[in-house]
Amino acid sequence: YRADVEKQIGMKIPIFLTNGEKWFYVDDLDKRRQVKLPFSQKDLHRIVSLMRKRTDPTKAKINSSIVDRKRGIEAVKVVIEHIGNRHREALINMATGTGKTRVAMALIEALRKANYVQKVLFIVDRISLGNQAKEKGFKKYFEDPVCELNTEGYSDSARLYVSTVQTLMSDIKPRGKFYEKFGVGAFDLIVFDEAHRSYYDRNNDIFKYFDAIKIGLTATPLTK
Repeated sequence: YRADVEKQIGMKIPIFLTNGEKWFYVDDLDKRRQVKLPFSQKDLHRIVSLMRKRTDPTKAKINSSIVDRKRGIEAVKVVIEHIGNRHREALINMATGTGKTRVAMALIEALRKANYVQKVLFIVDRISLGNQAKEKGFKKYFEDPVCELNTEGYSDSARLYVSTVQTLMSDIKPRGKFYEKFGVGAFDLIVFDEAHRSYYDRNNDIFKYFDAIKIGLTATPLTK
C-alpha cells in the first residue's frame, strides 16, 4: 500500500505498523522506532509538510545575534551536525552562566530554517526558568507568540511553548496527565532544561511519550 501511494504522489510517506499492542512509526527515510500511539491527522500534515521542505541543517547559518561566544557556536554546530545525521537525542553540558539558553535558541532557529522543526516545547522545573526561556529566549529572538502552559492552559495552536514539568505531570479529570492532552507527535523538538533533574517525572514519562527530537541542557558534569 505504501509503495502504491508513493508512486502516485511521487514522494516518500511515513507509516505506522501495529500488532494491536505495540505501535511503530516508519519515517520517510525508512527509520523505524516504537511510539506510544499513532499521530493525529493534524500533526501528520505538519510533519509531512516539513518533510517536503526539509534541507540540510548544517547549511543553515548560525545567528550571531543569538550566540556569539566561540564555545557556544561550536556547541550549536556539533548538535546540528548530530541531528543532521538522523540522531534524535543530544545532551549539551555547559557550565552555569555560559549561555545554555542562547545556545538552545540558536539551535531552534537553525533547525526551523532548515524545516526540521516547527513546533517546539521548552521544559523547565521552575517557573523562574520558564519566564527566562520565554522572555530572554523565545520572545527576544522569535516573532511567533509563545504559549506558557503554566498560566495559559492547554493550546494546540501555538508553535512555541514553555512549561514546567510539574504542569505537564499534573492530573486531569477524569484521568490521565496534562501532557497527554497533546498528541504523541505534537512537537518536533523538545528542550529539557536542567535535564539531570527528574524529581517530578522520575519515570521519564514525558520523555517517553512524545516522539520528537530531544535536547537536554545541563550544567552538571557526568559522574561514574
